[in-house]
Amino acid sequence: MVRCRSLAGNGSGTPGNGEATGEDQSISFSPRLKHPMECMPFRPRPRPVWTPPQPDRHNVGKPRETERPGWRRTKLVAASNLGAVRINFRYASHQAMMASHSVKAGRDQFFEGHHETYGFRLHEISPIVLDLQYQPIRLEWETLAGKRRSLTLDWAIEQQDHQLVFGEDKADDSYFSDPDLAERLDFAEAFLNKNGVALERRVAGGLPTDIEKRVVKDIFDSRRTEFSVQQVERVQTLIKQDGGTTSFGRVLAVIDQHPALSLNIAYAMMHRRHLAIPLSAPPMPDTLVTMPPHATKGALRAFLSKHVPI
Repeated sequence: MVRCRSLAGNGSGTPGNGEATGEDQSISFSPRLKHPMECMPFRPRPRPVWTPPQPDRHNVGKPRETERPGWRRTKLVAASNLGAVRINFRYASHQAMMASHSVKAGRDQFFEGHHETYGFRLHEISPIVLDLQYQPIRLEWETLAGKRRSLTLDWAIEQQDHQLVFGEDKADDSYFSDPDLAERLDFAEAFLNKNGVALERRVAGGLPTDIEKRVVKDIFDSRRTEFSVQQVERVQTLIKQDGGTTSFGRVLAVIDQHPALSLNIAYAMMHRRHLAIPLSAPPMPDTLVTMPPHATKGALRAFLSKHVPI
């Protein structure tokens, strides 16, 4: 804690000579110390292995050939088990294909590229998210030329207010600048909005910095740590007694285990929506902790069930 005194002027319109007056006010502030993780050097961020081709400078001004989407015979198609509508695992691919089990969704999730795994970890541990599904739905339509086309969205989540958000993940902003993809996503967004849901375009899983990626990964890696009902009750009672917000150090103290185990238990509690901490920086003893509102999932699977082919 650092205390400073404000220095008033001498009453003549000119600053004082550093002399305190009776009108001085004490100003208290606590400087934030950096977490050791924030002082560590990070490896250079790799560029995507492929990016959309740039327009040919010789074709500037010429009309672009495109298969414009039309509204005829447009529909959403979900999987019969309300899970992944596409599992795109193949060996001859220039990007990594990965999978992981989601406790929130109660089923395995499949990803195309490392940037989707970043987003999955964020969705899995975020208290705002109640339910999630990757490769959740396919949008099918007929172009103005009469050709059938489709677009499989990367993910969908149900938020704690039961709002649904579907999304498309890319490794770099340049993907969304591709005219063909931009046109298809604009069309998908308009159609989803008509059905009462939103579309989000996301880069690198929604985690722009290496610090955020590491914080999310540490919490994700601790998600299976066991804890007792009594520990949850002590933590939530503390948060309520402190007016709805307390410090991370006090939470670790009431968990009352070895410091490393207490940290993992706090992370696991966040994964199960018993508490919430910000993800923009590594948690420190003075990091603010809150408690998410109680909510029950169900809106996402109900929406998908409406679009299972009969």
